Amino acid sequence: MIRRYMQEIAGAAALAAALAACHDSPRSVPEEPPSVLSQASAKPPADTRPVLSEVSTSLAVPPAVPLAPSFLNVPRAPKAVVPSSHFDVNVWGSAVNTHTLLDVNGKGAVPVSEARFLWGQEQLYVAFYAGDLDLEVRETKHDGAVWKDDSVTLSFFTGDAQKRLITVSPTGVLADGTCPRDAENLSDARCDLSWESRARFAVDYDGTLNKLGDFDEEWTVQLAIPLRSLAASAAPGTELSFAVNRCDMAFDGQRACGAWGKSDAPARLVLQ
Repeated sequence: MIRRYMQEIAGAAALAAALAACHDSPRSVPEEPPSVLSQASAKPPADTRPVLSEVSTSLAVPPAVPLAPSFLNVPRAPKAVVPSSHFDVNVWGSAVNTHTLLDVNGKGAVPVSEARFLWGQEQLYVAFYAGDLDLEVRETKHDGAVWKDDSVTLSFFTGDAQKRLITVSPTGVLADGTCPRDAENLSDARCDLSWESRARFAVDYDGTLNKLGDFDEEWTVQLAIPLRSLAASAAPGTELSFAVNRCDMAFDGQRACGAWGKSDAPARLVLQ
């Protein structure tokens, strides 16, 4: 199950923290806090009880996360990566991470999503994770209107005022093409859908499609994209002008998007 993605990442982080603590100087042990049970059963004073509206607001805001810089140094993969529905921490644990994608206000976008990158064997490897309470996917055809569904779009900007777009849905429907730099997505009439990225990919999702109120969980996409299809050299020092954009489609048609990089201010991936 792909929920193991976050569990494995959390486990790896906890192990790293424990190892680092072994090197710290001795310190006093803090008093053990009351058990969760005792805290839950204890009735707070009347003047400290949270107002219901405050609780609802706090649940809607994601936790604070470190912001990734506008460039990421992409390490070599320890071995050839075969896109899979399973997140292998032994492979992706060394990948560079965007952290949580940001909304238009520069805050962590809701639902939460992030992307990781590696490269090697003349491929750019991408692992994308998206939390999602309501999976909405209807397109089934290659180069169809995938951008109208829950999806993630990778944009690679070229020096001729163009960009190469790869859009993938949670069910594994892919659309790709070349567009003018200012095109919002592949629906733009100026886009050329004859371009093929030749990306290999795998997807997985937890939940039921197009059913409101059943509380879905998440979805993932892993891709291996030939660097030659991006007109990029498979060599250390190569820079890719790039953006990743994830849009969550609500049942009523509203969209909530998060991004790292954008057309007028691309981020950069630098192969190491």
